[in-house]
Amino acid sequence: MPEPRNRSSSVRKKKVRVPSGESRERYERRKGGKKASCAVCGAKLQGVQRSGPKSARRPERKFGGALCPKCQASVVKEAGRVKDGFKSIEDVAIIYRRYVEGILK
Repeated sequence: MPEPRNRSSSVRKKKVRVPSGESRERYERRKGGKKASCAVCGAKLQGVQRSGPKSARRPERKFGGALCPKCQASVVKEAGRVKDGFKSIEDVAIIYRRYVEGILK
């Protein structure tokens, strides 16, 4: 019987062949998921958990779970400028363009 610390689902069983030729089970801890990062600037997103389905992890706002608040504000400003006619969609930076188009649709 495995030790109590190895009975958890956060510990994975791995079959390993040892030098004597027999096969044994070794236990190793599962690694946690990577911290979510902004799609534009790469900053770590706060308020996004690593466990559970994506719909439960992301904040309930436009581009929540994909963009950091700073980049999100920039996208909304750019979308407003395009909508009001101060800028054309071609003048928007390429990294923001797909998000601006998403707001304008």
